Amino acid sequence: MKKLLCALLAVPCLLSGSVLYNDPGGLGDFTGGVGSLDISSVVVDSDGTTLWFTIYLGGDPVAQNWYNYYVGIAKDGLLGGGNLNGPGGWGKNIQMSVGGMDYFIGAYPYWSGGFNLLSWTGSSWSSVYYNTATTTSSSVTIPVPLAALGMGIGSGFTFDVWTSTSGSDTVLDALSDSTSRWWNSDPFDTGANGLYFLVPEPGALSIAGVALALVAAAQLRRRGL
Repeated sequence: MKKLLCALLAVPCLLSGSVLYNDPGGLGDFTGGVGSLDISSVVVDSDGTTLWFTIYLGGDPVAQNWYNYYVGIAKDGLLGGGNLNGPGGWGKNIQMSVGGMDYFIGAYPYWSGGFNLLSWTGSSWSSVYYNTATTTSSSVTIPVPLAALGMGIGSGFTFDVWTSTSGSDTVLDALSDSTSRWWNSDPFDTGANGLYFLVPEPGALSIAGVALALVAAAQLRRRGL
């Protein structure tokens, strides 16, 4: 219900734990003809112990074994800086020059839904967590324990979400911008365009969130839902 309210309003969701981030380029800003690599939106959710990134796409994320989905995270107060072509990374020239990339999540849903969490040690990338993502015909949901990120309630971070391939391509679509891209291996930097999330108290509703819920409930009634 919470995500439905967010989707109906088409704005960042202020209800507890869940925020909807629309891709400013929308579907179609990856022009390579593969909807599965085209981001429409991302929802970030937390219950105080786990963080979920749900990436909504224009196609099926398990249709091919070379579809990859990435999340870069820059924690508040931690000066990182790891590029994905650094030692132990995924060999991609992708960076977050503002804040630095402290953590990286790489998901490859075709292969048993697996994803890997890496942390930047200051000189190389180190694997700290591995688990399974869940998929639908148009989304990937990646669950990460907050403890694995050294975070908890009240922690904030800047992030970006990217699509790529298991080949030489770098970023084909980015949540942080509306740039139209074809197949490419160009360097990519999120720079100052990263998105922000603050881990909330579980079950808490902001005043603005209550107001949005009331508006959305009225819309549902009018639609007979």
